[in-house]
Amino acid sequence: MAVFTSITFDDLSTWLKQFNLGQLLEFQGISSGVTNTNYLVTTDSNKYILTIFEDTHIEELPFFIDLMAYLANKGLACPEPILNKNKQYLTIIKNKPGLIVSFLSGHEKKEVISNNCFAVGMSLASFHTKAKDFPKVRENSRGLDWINTTFFQLKEYLSEKNIKIIKEEYAFQKEHFKDNLPKGLIHADLFTDNVLFDGDMVSGMIDLYYACTDNYIYDISITINDWCIDDDGEIDSNKIEAFMRGYESIRTLETDEIESLPIYLRFAALRFWVSRLQDFHNARNGEEVTIKDPNHFKNILLKRQEFKHYG
Repeated sequence: MAVFTSITFDDLSTWLKQFNLGQLLEFQGISSGVTNTNYLVTTDSNKYILTIFEDTHIEELPFFIDLMAYLANKGLACPEPILNKNKQYLTIIKNKPGLIVSFLSGHEKKEVISNNCFAVGMSLASFHTKAKDFPKVRENSRGLDWINTTFFQLKEYLSEKNIKIIKEEYAFQKEHFKDNLPKGLIHADLFTDNVLFDGDMVSGMIDLYYACTDNYIYDISITINDWCIDDDGEIDSNKIEAFMRGYESIRTLETDEIESLPIYLRFAALRFWVSRLQDFHNARNGEEVTIKDPNHFKNILLKRQEFKHYG
């Protein structure tokens, strides 16, 4: 989330007339994230989140919106898209697609403890199981091919050392990657800033705009790499054990998935290192933009290369 598209009070007040959401009282930009523009909107009836899509092709958006609506209807704590008076989710604001969704109460955890990891494990497994019968599929747009293509676009900015690390890890993944594991709809971006807590309970899973059809263990690996680590980026044994217990209280992992975890932890680290390198070297201008340090996931990758097995 970020603010790339500026709007005025009058812009938003006029746009909101398409909805039955009451009169606009105030709004403010949300700076976390790097992809779309987001505002917290307060009317005299409730709070909402407005997303203005910056890069996503409009034909891709119904997948994400329908998935959110489906999961919200299934009882998952995620944003619920709101229809306008013409029964449409997407409407144009400042010449870009805009979507308004329900506001979820709760706060991001700044200090993660094992109990939080257990709760997130349960929530991720709930996401996987509740989305199982969702009728649409979407290929992972940031898989190995994307990593390779993006890497070559970035090579001129990278040191010889970093080029060597990425090339060798890409070759490792090409050799060891397994695609015959249990798969379905995954969140693909369940970082600490995309989970809200009310006390010790997960009150919301947000930012579903990387959701896709892929191996569940990949989603698990993405989440572990952010939630189950210490200050140095090493896997915290207590946190990962709590996460796995939480996950398996809803969905039991297969032996092949557990055996593949070290490979997917590396793959997830590589994907987000390359993604953050891309964001860093192609930073866009905006009012409130967070640029995340690519070296964080370089460090994670190097440490995961030493992680041989779980349990």
